[in-house]
Amino acid sequence: MKATIAGDVAGLFFPRLAELALRVEATVSPKVERKMVYAGANKASYQVASDDLKELAELDIKTERIRLATLRNGKARRELEKILQDAFLEKSIPDQNDSGPADKEAPELAVVMSDGGRYQRFDRGGEKPESGSFWKESRMAILLSMKTKSHQEDPDADLPDFLQDVCIAKKLADMGSVAGENPKSQRGDVPKDPPWQRPELLSKDVVASGKTWKEFGPMVASSAWYAGFFKATERVFVSDGSSAIEDMQQQWFGNFTSVLDIMHALSYSLAAARAIYSEQSQSWECYRRFATLIWQGKVDEVIAELAQHQKELGDPPGDASDTDAREIVRRSRIYYRNHRGRMNYPEYRQRGYPLTSSIMESTVKQVNRRVKGSEKFWSTAGGEAVLGLRAAYISDSKPMENYWQQTQKTAIGCRAYLAA
Repeated sequence: MKATIAGDVAGLFFPRLAELALRVEATVSPKVERKMVYAGANKASYQVASDDLKELAELDIKTERIRLATLRNGKARRELEKILQDAFLEKSIPDQNDSGPADKEAPELAVVMSDGGRYQRFDRGGEKPESGSFWKESRMAILLSMKTKSHQEDPDADLPDFLQDVCIAKKLADMGSVAGENPKSQRGDVPKDPPWQRPELLSKDVVASGKTWKEFGPMVASSAWYAGFFKATERVFVSDGSSAIEDMQQQWFGNFTSVLDIMHALSYSLAAARAIYSEQSQSWECYRRFATLIWQGKVDEVIAELAQHQKELGDPPGDASDTDAREIVRRSRIYYRNHRGRMNYPEYRQRGYPLTSSIMESTVKQVNRRVKGSEKFWSTAGGEAVLGLRAAYISDSKPMENYWQQTQKTAIGCRAYLAA
């Protein structure tokens, strides 16, 4: 039988280390280690972290020590998260779907969003990918506690001017990866925030991982449960329509109202309009008509019109390229048909729900600043540790504060050995 030799032994043989909450391997104080991990998880590289610590904190610490401290604590924090996740998964389905911690107050409006990022992964000794590329997808989600206001009727029934102006074309084209360039004269400033009523953001927490979507789902669900999201009366899940994210939503957030990001929805309207009409003024007028119908929740009318255009253009051949007009119209029609149940925008505005996932996109950029780069390669374990730490440090609930408190409480000043 194995037993852990620790606890009281620490107080007897290592009283000073236990008093200072230090591991026997520790070469710096807990305060300095916190600075090392913060810099390692948030700066552009370990070298930048080392330079900043020297300049700002007068700490001359080599990059390798910062790297090891960052990875060690990132791994330890992941292990603590796994314990909580396993406890969540052991609960009954009703408890998972409609309960939460007794001491955690539910937000007025609980909103979950998810998207993917990019980073390069390479394990020493591992085989080179067949594609020749080391780029992998990271998975991210945000948990938004929001304050909302419902209305007797749609507060913004008319399509906003900026969604009708050509200045939005470049953004929609980039989102939809549609073919063709916009004339420079059409490029203008797109409002940072949508000019329609939206719920007030109270706090944001971030979850990030390099694991598969199937593994990532319970990580997000567990985090949402402990945040009290499943106790909220109003629950919303916003995404761009990705099949992987939609599968995650259906499995773990099936009792949330699923909302398709309206900007992604409109990007397909622009793509289809350009495919149908080659003349610029005609294509833009077609887009405005589609956009107005979508804004008003009349998605079936858009689907019917696209079906008519498909009939006139003909069905695309099996080897049609992504730029083939027939394929673009087909893809747009299928997209709207698959997501029509998530496009009831008048009702969402009336209930005070968010319509876009722009805050998710900005969060992906925040995480990517640390892990994404042509010169950055991460091991599977290293990438996972830093993704978790970076997400924690940009979360409003300050989970790293709790982590450091727990770390100091459990640092007993000696190694734990296993005895047979």
